[in-house]
Amino acid sequence: MSKKHKKNTETHKSIKPNFIEVHWDKIVIVLLLVLPLLYFASFLSADKMIGGSDYLIGGYPFEKWILEQDELPLWYPHVFAGIPVLGAPVGGPLAPLAQLREIIPPHVVLTLTFIIFFFLAGIGTYLYLKAIGLTKYTAFVGAVIYQFIGNLATAPNAGHAGRAASIAMFPLMLFLIHSGLQKKRLLYFILFALATAFAFFEGHFQITYYALLFILAYVIYYLIAYRKEYSKKQLLKILGYGLAAVALLCLIMAAIWLPVLGGLGTAARGVERGYEYATSWAMPPREVIDLVIPAYSGILDNYWGMNSMKLHLEYFGLLALVFAVFTIIMYWKKPYVKFFFFALIPVFLVAIGGHTPVFRVFYTVIPGFKLTRAPALIFYLISFGFVVLSAISFDNIFAMKQKTEDRKAFVKKFYIIAGILLGIMLITGIICATGEGSIVQSMQRSLGPQLKAAWGPQVAEYKLAKLESNFSDFIGGIWRSFIFLLIIIAMIFISIKRKIKLWILALGAMIITMADQLPLVSKYLPAGPAPQKYYAADEAIRFIAKDKSIFRVFPTPWYEHSRDLHLLYHNIQSAGGYIPNPIQRYQEYIGAGTSVMFSPANFMKYPQFLDMLNIKYLIGPTLPADISQYDAQTQQAIREINKYFFNFTLAFRGQRYSVFLNNNRLPRAYIVPDYEVLSGLEILNRLKSSDFDPRQRVILEQDPHLPHPEVKLPFATAEITSYKANKIVCTAASPYAGFLVLTDNWHPDWKVFVDGEQKKLYRANYTFRAVLLEPGNHEVMFAYISDYFNIGKIISIIAFILSIALCVIAVKFKI
Repeated sequence: MSKKHKKNTETHKSIKPNFIEVHWDKIVIVLLLVLPLLYFASFLSADKMIGGSDYLIGGYPFEKWILEQDELPLWYPHVFAGIPVLGAPVGGPLAPLAQLREIIPPHVVLTLTFIIFFFLAGIGTYLYLKAIGLTKYTAFVGAVIYQFIGNLATAPNAGHAGRAASIAMFPLMLFLIHSGLQKKRLLYFILFALATAFAFFEGHFQITYYALLFILAYVIYYLIAYRKEYSKKQLLKILGYGLAAVALLCLIMAAIWLPVLGGLGTAARGVERGYEYATSWAMPPREVIDLVIPAYSGILDNYWGMNSMKLHLEYFGLLALVFAVFTIIMYWKKPYVKFFFFALIPVFLVAIGGHTPVFRVFYTVIPGFKLTRAPALIFYLISFGFVVLSAISFDNIFAMKQKTEDRKAFVKKFYIIAGILLGIMLITGIICATGEGSIVQSMQRSLGPQLKAAWGPQVAEYKLAKLESNFSDFIGGIWRSFIFLLIIIAMIFISIKRKIKLWILALGAMIITMADQLPLVSKYLPAGPAPQKYYAADEAIRFIAKDKSIFRVFPTPWYEHSRDLHLLYHNIQSAGGYIPNPIQRYQEYIGAGTSVMFSPANFMKYPQFLDMLNIKYLIGPTLPADISQYDAQTQQAIREINKYFFNFTLAFRGQRYSVFLNNNRLPRAYIVPDYEVLSGLEILNRLKSSDFDPRQRVILEQDPHLPHPEVKLPFATAEITSYKANKIVCTAASPYAGFLVLTDNWHPDWKVFVDGEQKKLYRANYTFRAVLLEPGNHEVMFAYISDYFNIGKIISIIAFILSIALCVIAVKFKI
């Protein structure tokens, strides 16, 4: 063999791809699955659960209660006097992944759900970055970064699997629409419609809505930027495919939303049906917070900002930030750079909400914006945009795509940019470290008046103290970032001086990403014990659980479980609890206004509101008999609490909590002889009146045209023989023509049948139900019958068959 031939053979061998390079796509799939598996591994056991705040206070007890029912419940009677189960624009018990709860413990399903979403986030990002022409190694780096961006990786802190779903599905949705535009195939448009429907149903409506707006802008950009690649015929074909995808999506969304609309209703439909939801997330008044500041310290934690709390992180990694800067400065003319740069500007303006007047433009002009809240939820699009921008420069730097003369210019620019970045970070760290005291004092002087105006003096003092204590961590974060910046720049420098295999650089970037992002986001992965331990009955619950009759409990503000579903876990019906969408009428009845929180001002001022709600027990604190050892303010507070409970009978006294019996309560179902007809807030004012007797009269909003009795007639009770989520059966022996009142929330999907014949269901006492009975013995059945749910089932079958058919046609005919 000649020397020349031998040299050529050796060169050929040297450039032959190794095992890792050949199988990189498969390795990526494994890594993108293994990373979230390792991250959530400790929660795959039934003995531990993710301690997400919303999941603990509401999610798990609700899921457990759903599983305990004989059939799919459409009504949820245990909190807030009842609400529709499907009364929210998320999947709930019908969501695809929710079906796993039938065979796997619900809290383990939550863990699996997050693992699946993290995996989909990574896969979607990987596919999209490859689709726009980046190498598979760069695409992997971007995928890992996006898997652990703050908005996604900190979603478990509140148990927000829905938010994680929408954030995770966005890259896959973008990949599918990009592929459809690029390859001009119907299949990708159909898959895009299915992925979007999944994001809506399994995920968070508002976050998915933001995704669609962004994708619409992307489609417009793509068609303009690559208009020369389309003939008129192809443009019409793309338009047709897009319309087909929209039609399919609308059909699927109709199947999803009809049951929800049956329970929820839009604002207009709410007026039409006389049924609305509370929408405000207002915290308790500041004077209330000032009185119970120790209880709120857990909510405030280390957060010192203007909001009530902060349960997530927006951080998307220094690697993405640094390489995005390189992209904007050095690769401005590369495809997609201008789009993502300019698209992120309005996204950022939306994210900061009312801090600029620009948000008002979006709020007024763009359809659907008025239905959203918490505009910062859009920030994940900024994170994704930075991932894409950073991937572009990462690819160009490490894949050696520049010509020799371009690389020389790059090296020069690199040194300048790296020096500027390091200099800025170093100077910032020195200034903050040396001027810590004055900087903190300046911030406290600036923010103090605003915090006091919003929260009152005690909470403001707490937040300002946290600002001071957190500042040292902020300085530590600057130096931490400085070190990572040095590592990133060193990695670029080494790659310039010495050629390194791309897969090695990709794995190195993954390690840097994990080292940078994991320590921060992992703080938002709280751990809780097994459900049976976390929801263990306290002394008050153990006492109340012995009573098997039908009643409600008032968990007073002094009880730690007044705003969670701890009572539901033990199958106890509560006047309070925690749900995202209580009925507006009920909130007004209890005195909470438009807030969705359980803030029962009327219960504290008007005891008759407890009576009419069938409140049998009240849970309050066990107070000391001797208060002489306390300061004057505490003594006064104890006297006020004792004064409130003086009207009730002590039924149980425990070490921490006491249970009081309400002897004046009305039964869950009863009969009254007379009625009044009023409307709106007039009803609430009448209910507050001392001369209104709910045992003699019920207030209706429609005239039944029934003669009023000429003499006083006796109050009568009705017996509830069956009480289930979707059906309630009563037997009533009515001594006169009167109204059977059921103290559960009225809803248009509840129907009433007297002796098998459907009758008119009146709204009674502002938010309850009533039906007119003739004298005699009757069987009264209240049944939750949702036409919207039934129609939705039919449309679901049609949409499923159509989706399969379209996919088969698209694959078979390659369209």
